[in-house]
Amino acid sequence: MSQTTPNYPYATGTAEAPIIDMLVEKYGTKALTSPIVLSGPSGDTLAYYYERNAQNQINSKDDIRPASQSGIQTFFVDYMSNPRSATPPAKLFNPFLSASFDNSYDFILQQDTYSTVDLDYVWFTGTAFKGFELTTFWVPFSTEAEARRLVSMINRRPSWAGPNGAHAMIKIALAAMDLNVEYYFVCANTVGRVGSALNTKGNVLFFPLTSNSVAALANGRVPADATFCTYQQFLSRL
Repeated sequence: MSQTTPNYPYATGTAEAPIIDMLVEKYGTKALTSPIVLSGPSGDTLAYYYERNAQNQINSKDDIRPASQSGIQTFFVDYMSNPRSATPPAKLFNPFLSASFDNSYDFILQQDTYSTVDLDYVWFTGTAFKGFELTTFWVPFSTEAEARRLVSMINRRPSWAGPNGAHAMIKIALAAMDLNVEYYFVCANTVGRVGSALNTKGNVLFFPLTSNSVAALANGRVPADATFCTYQQFLSRL
């Protein structure tokens, strides 16, 4: 998903808090990270960075982080240090760290040179990195067939519209591959039409997030390897 302004200490939104809490309890805070992919004007990936600010403290300097297989450099950007800093130091991040901005997303919104996407959840299991992208639906996944029907229409959402509609998801899928993260696309229900609280008694449909699965979604198809289960069963697999 495109990077959003976080408002929960461990995550990008309050609806995700139960999942974050479970991951922290199971793997520890140092194993859980939130990578951000920074792209330049041509769409090329310039860097991966991990940000700490007053509203989002999931990342820290000594986290266990995945490494780029293609050699793209990784940075830790700290809005809470005095002075603010990027580690290792890089002129690239100087404008990001201006006192005018509370976080990097504030900077991104004020210019048109750079863009970012973030990987919702990434964690180290002790042997490998896993992660997933979360998207929600208010219409209940009452059956697997209904879940597949609803997810197949995701390409009708405004964020998927136009020739570049799936660009952000493809960027995330490619970043996960480069970082060697086993990454999934997770579709879950909210408790109602209004609000974003997850329905912990509902069902989930998920599948590996790859360029092929994004292409399938863009064309109104659910990947054949999608798994349907209850929300609680999904949590137990993390």
